[in-house]
Amino acid sequence: MIKAIIFDYDGVIVDSFPDVHRIYMTICKEIGKDCPKTLEGFKKVYGHSSSECYNQLGFNEEDVVVGNKIYKREIAKVNAPLFDGIKDVLETLYKDYPLIIISSSYRDDIEKKLEDFQLLKYFKEVIGREHVNTKRFEKVEAIRNVVWKYSLSESEVLLIGDRNIDFIEGSKAGLENIVLVDYGWGYNSELIPEYTNNTIITRPNDLLNLFKK
Repeated sequence: MIKAIIFDYDGVIVDSFPDVHRIYMTICKEIGKDCPKTLEGFKKVYGHSSSECYNQLGFNEEDVVVGNKIYKREIAKVNAPLFDGIKDVLETLYKDYPLIIISSSYRDDIEKKLEDFQLLKYFKEVIGREHVNTKRFEKVEAIRNVVWKYSLSESEVLLIGDRNIDFIEGSKAGLENIVLVDYGWGYNSELIPEYTNNTIITRPNDLLNLFKK
């Protein structure tokens, strides 16, 4: 029985990948690196995380520190659009489940934008990156902390993500219920054969069908 739902933010609630691509183009321009000009080309470079992306782009440790600062500066200037229907989904699920966001994006930025969309009230808490100097946000640890904090078992938590890394990190945290949406940044099911969800989530409203079942 599901007793709490963890949402990823980027690619599940907001359509942010085009903005992320443009920001990385700005980062690369200021640092003097080459960034793929097309969104599809950038997706191949981005990989699992910003750390992998920086590595693929040839950033050294000093470049990463500067890149993180530029990213924090630029992400505050944009407000990625909500996926159509996600507001209704959150409003519906909020009535029956504690909703939590766990994201590698900056917590303060997520909270501000959720408040602008009048969505922050639907979430018990938002967990995300706190500082630009943090090399990588540890989502596995964050998931485990949520399970402990709310006195839940791993089988009572549903994680909703959109990329391979979401499934991998959720599995490492011991979660038994993970759903990847098909409308987000994209995932490759061949690389995660353990992922067995048979429900295709082509739009946010499809998420409600999971609970009807």
